[in-house]
Formats: sequence, structure tokens, C-alpha cells
Amino acid sequence: MDVLISGAGIAGLTTAYWLRRYGFAPTIVERAPFFVTGGYKIDVRGTALDVLRRMGAHDAVVASSTQMQGALLVDREGNVINRMTGDEFGHRVGGHREIVRGKLFEILMARTAGVDVIFGHAIASIAQSCDGVEVTFRNGDARMFDLVIGADGLHSNVRRQIFGDESQYLRDLGMYLCVYSVPNFLHLDRMEVQYSEIGRVAAIWSTRDAVDAKACFGFAARNQQIDLRDRAQQEETLRTVYADVGWVPRLLELMPEAPDWFLTSPRRSTWPHGRAIGSSWSATPPTAPHRCLARARA
Repeated sequence: MDVLISGAGIAGLTTAYWLRRYGFAPTIVERAPFFVTGGYKIDVRGTALDVLRRMGAHDAVVASSTQMQGALLVDREGNVINRMTGDEFGHRVGGHREIVRGKLFEILMARTAGVDVIFGHAIASIAQSCDGVEVTFRNGDARMFDLVIGADGLHSNVRRQIFGDESQYLRDLGMYLCVYSVPNFLHLDRMEVQYSEIGRVAAIWSTRDAVDAKACFGFAARNQQIDLRDRAQQEETLRTVYADVGWVPRLLELMPEAPDWFLTSPRRSTWPHGRAIGSSWSATPPTAPHRCLARARA
């Protein structure tokens, strides 16, 4: 069975691994011209640890975990007001592991080596039938697949193709997260410096063996819609939101130089529809699954 996965992120790579392991023939299409490895720290716990063990990736994740030692909580001017251990700050219990998204991405890449990845392209249209799914790419090429899976992020192209424009399902929480690399000018050793108040957080942290540090901003912007593909607008928004936080100007000055800029708006749910599976925003489910797929499953 030929399966097309839209999106070469963590979800897409993981899906490709399991599909190939069980005899499917996955192909990934990724709109970026290369793998995108930026991002925040990820907590891996519970069932996810079992999945990593079954993938043979658990030891690699343990070896690449952040091993954060603690955090310094600071006020608006950067004065330390509290200290927390790594376990307290990261809510670490049991076998819980914390790993930077880029490291986890590299581990998954190694386990999906050989999977066909089409870079620099995206799906233009999807036509479902009882015989399969005809996918037309934006360069005009068309191919048939047995199943299409949307693992293409918060503004999923597959979701739009199947469910319609995201405005029908959008529940805008007005929250944004931005992470990018900066020189470790504070000489942090597996530590995080964080300022937080209602509506915004600013932080810089380093992980084990990392030459650089990561700048991180989480903020509410309910009255402004940020284009997730317009980096210039995103940078200007951060300058505006954090203009009065006295210790972050250096982080803001370094924004344009960051090669791994990552900004997202965290919210998503997932629904199947016929031979296409995509993510969506709404709490109300769409129409029933495609009848042909129901017959195929029967």
C-alpha cells in the first residue's frame, strides 16, 4: 500500500517509520527545501517512552537528553528571585526524558533513512475515490496513493484540502511560542534563566554539549494575527511585546542572525476523513468517514 505523508516533522517521520515497518510504502512530501530541525525542549514520558523503545530509539534519546540541572527565575530587570532544581522545573518523574526537538528529529531521521522524501513541494489537490487518492502537487505532477496522511503542522494543508478553510474550525487561543539559537553569552551550563508574568514568558537556556543557547518566548497576542510564514512580522512582534523587559534586548538583537528560527501557535486536534487523515482545530467532528474506506476496513 502506497501512503503519502504531508510534512517531514516529528509526526511525519514517526508515521513513516511505523508504516514501513509494517510493510507499507510511505512517501513524504515537505514544502521546505530541507529538513527543519529547530524547536523547543520536548518532554517524553508515559506511552511515548514505550514507543521509543519499540522503535529502538530510547537509548539514543537518553544519550541526547538535555540533563537540565535547574532554573533561575528572574524579575523584569534580570535579578534572581528564586532557584529551582532540574526535577522541580521540568516536572521530571520516573523515566521521563527531556530532549530538544532538533535532537529528537535527528534520531528519527536516522530511523527513516531510505524513505522517499520530496522536498520543496506541497499538495495542490486531493481527489478521493474507492480506488485510491489522486494527489496533484503544486508543480503539476500527479500520483495515485492508497492513503494520504496530513502531518503538516498547525495550519495543515491536508486539513484544508479535506475539511475546507481552517477558518471554519479555528479556535484562536492567541498564544505563540518562539525559539531560536543565540550565543551562550551568559555561559549557562544546563541551566535556564526565565522571566514570567501573566501573558508572557522570556527565557534563555542551554543543554548538555550545546555550543549555543536557546532564546525562548511564549506570549499572548489575542488582538493580532501573526503570519506563521512571515519571519519579519514575527520578529517585529517580539520587539513590541518585549520592549519593556529590561534584560532581553540582547536576545532580540540576535534574532535576525538565528538560522533555526521557530515560531508556532500551539493548538490542534486530529480527524480522519475517507482516505485522508489530517489535523484540525474544531471541537466539532466533521462528516462521517468516506464510505469506500469503511467498506475497505470491513
